[in-house]
Amino acid sequence: MIYNVKQVIPEGIKLIWKNNKFVYLFWLTNIVFAIVLSLPIYYILEDNLLHSTYGQKLSFTFDYVWYLQLQQLYKHNIGVQQYIIYGTVGVYVLIQVFYLAGLTSVFNNPKKNHYVDFFYGAVKFWYRFTKVLLISLVFYAIAFVINDYLGILLTYLFSESENRSMEFILRTSRYLLLIFLIGTVSIISDYTKVSLAITDREKVLREIGNTLRFLKKNFYQVFIVFFIVALFGAVGSIVYNIVDSFIPKTSFIYFLLAFILQQLLIIFRLLVRMLFCSTEIINYKDLNTIVSDVQVEEV
Repeated sequence: MIYNVKQVIPEGIKLIWKNNKFVYLFWLTNIVFAIVLSLPIYYILEDNLLHSTYGQKLSFTFDYVWYLQLQQLYKHNIGVQQYIIYGTVGVYVLIQVFYLAGLTSVFNNPKKNHYVDFFYGAVKFWYRFTKVLLISLVFYAIAFVINDYLGILLTYLFSESENRSMEFILRTSRYLLLIFLIGTVSIISDYTKVSLAITDREKVLREIGNTLRFLKKNFYQVFIVFFIVALFGAVGSIVYNIVDSFIPKTSFIYFLLAFILQQLLIIFRLLVRMLFCSTEIINYKDLNTIVSDVQVEEV
């Protein structure tokens, strides 16, 4: 069966619905890492505000002078905290790659969607996916370097110019180019991982070449589906910010509502990431299907 763009996303959503139990695993992992990152900050705030009435004031407004004093008092703790963040984020990214490997394995073979199958696939493909991640990080860095140099070039070109409208257009185009480059690297990275899992190959560089040929041949459908799913994520973030702006921030109820809203946003983003994975697998398997004409012999 050859799916068109309108069919791929509903099929991807069905695939997620059949495997929604993995959302809880991803969500609990996010909570664990959030707690790990929050505990050092919680200790600093508790030590500073536990025996002070100033905490009640800070619940409703931010005091910059207090913030400067806090930085000075806990300079050593805050200095160590940044390394804890770097290390935790690094471990978190590797675990997410591990989960993505398991999810790709399950989506590729929906009949084997138990946790044991998930973790088997995660172990099997994690190393290959990690190599793809490391290569993609290089190209992400190149995209940001290009963006920075373009910014420097535009600053130089318009340093003595009054043509603000043209400068605005070019600077906007610069950011659009950055988004395009990041999206391109993401598509190539995602489909390389999908290809490695479906074909069960191990040569990452060779598979990147195969992926580039696949994308060149099927660019329209791949790009449109990727763009629509990314649009879902963008719309979700916009809705979150709109709803958050209407929540009254002068009550302790705000913290409860904000927490619930943030958790819903996290779950939504996890679902969007799963939708990326499911639609990419459906696209890759479907577009690589060999369609043959069957001729009926006359008797």
